[in-house]
Amino acid sequence: MDSRQASSRERYCAMEHTYLEIRPSPRLLPYVECYWTRGATEADLDHRVLPDGCADILFLRQEDEPAGLLVIGTMSRYRDVPIAAGQSFLGVRFRPGMAAGFLAEPLTDQLLPLESLWGANARRLYDQLAHSRSIEQSIQILELHIQITPAISATQKAIDYMVQRKGLVSVDDLASGAGLSARQFRRQCLALTGLTPKRLCRVIRFRHAVSQIHGQPGWADLALECGYYDQAHMINEFRELGGSTPCDRFFQYAP
Repeated sequence: MDSRQASSRERYCAMEHTYLEIRPSPRLLPYVECYWTRGATEADLDHRVLPDGCADILFLRQEDEPAGLLVIGTMSRYRDVPIAAGQSFLGVRFRPGMAAGFLAEPLTDQLLPLESLWGANARRLYDQLAHSRSIEQSIQILELHIQITPAISATQKAIDYMVQRKGLVSVDDLASGAGLSARQFRRQCLALTGLTPKRLCRVIRFRHAVSQIHGQPGWADLALECGYYDQAHMINEFRELGGSTPCDRFFQYAP
């Protein structure tokens, strides 16, 4: 790693300590994993977003001024996103498979203005968030705009079970539990998340592995604990899904 990369990574790590997750209301808890905030950074940098099976609504501020209202679709692999100095964020993170009823389509690996999906409703939400003066007030506004809670389907329940099992479950078992053939389950999983069940299992397993890195783990033990064949298999998955090996200190600070 050259000095420029090291400097960027140091700035990235400092920013990560401003990250905070907030529990949603009981009404939205089956659908929303959390609200999250990230405070303003002091320097321009690239922020690596890791795939987690989720989709997010994201409200941006620039030096305390509203700067955008976006939707981030389910990701199949990592994405480096430039962040300007002074930017801060408030997000709604939907649970895997649960965003479709609110966003209408999975938007795999896409970053779009929320207005392209919600039209005038997104403009009203943006205006209200722009005038909010606290995180608590902003969350109340978001809750009011996420009104209709659709019925949870058998496929969504199967995806939730996949998450509970940290991706360590066979696709055939998931399909059977949902009362579907493997082909039907694959089609419905794609419609809900934009990912095939196999890819989603990989992403969920990777997310769990990242969450276990903090500290000084034994890589071989971690690989087996997370369901990889061996350490080499885990490292290959980290390179493909996360863009780096698990020993990269970036993963020590990933939320």
